[in-house]
Amino acid sequence: MSQSGTGDDKADAFGSLDEICQLLQAHPAFREFPVTRVATKSRTGVLAGQILKNLRLLRFGAEFARCLTLLHFQIHQDQPRVLAVDLQWHLKRIRNDWSVFIHFLDGSGEIRFQGDYALRGTVPDLLGFVSARRLVVVPAAVPPGTYRIRLGVWLPGAACHLKLTRFRGCRRDPAAWYGNAVALGNVNI
Repeated sequence: MSQSGTGDDKADAFGSLDEICQLLQAHPAFREFPVTRVATKSRTGVLAGQILKNLRLLRFGAEFARCLTLLHFQIHQDQPRVLAVDLQWHLKRIRNDWSVFIHFLDGSGEIRFQGDYALRGTVPDLLGFVSARRLVVVPAAVPPGTYRIRLGVWLPGAACHLKLTRFRGCRRDPAAWYGNAVALGNVNI
C-alpha cells in the first residue's frame, strides 16, 4: 500500500486486496461456502425482503431469472480514468458461477472496456440485500468520449446469460445477442 499520500492510496489498497484474495484462493486449505450455508434467513426476513424488493422495483430495477434483482446503479468519477460503480442487489437465491457483466460501449456499439465481476462468495443480509462498490479502471487506450452502459448476468461455465424477467426505469439492451441485459445510461470519460 502506498504511503506517499499522493491520493493513489485507494487504488493501491484495492490492488492489494485483489492480490490478497488471489493468494487466499490459491491456498490449498481455502474453502468458499455457498450463500445458503453462510446466511441464515428467517421466513419473516425473506418475506419482508421480497416485499421491499417489489416496492423498490416499481421505480427502478432489473430482475434476472426471477431471483437476482438490481435495485440501484450509480457511477461516480472521483479520479481521472477510474469509475466507482455503486450497485444494490436483492437475492432470492444465488449460484457461485454467476458473474455480472458491465460493458461500456462506444458510439458504434463496440465494447471498449468492462467492469465485470463474479458474485461468488456474495452473502446477502437477512432480508436478501447486497450492496457493492466496484472500481473500474478505464484503459489508457480508451479515448475520451461518451460510453453507453450495458449490464447483465453471465454464466461462464454454461456460456449463457441469465434471462431478464422484469425491468423498470431502464431499458432492455437492443443488441440481439444481449437481449437479457439492460442499458443503464451513459458515462463521459
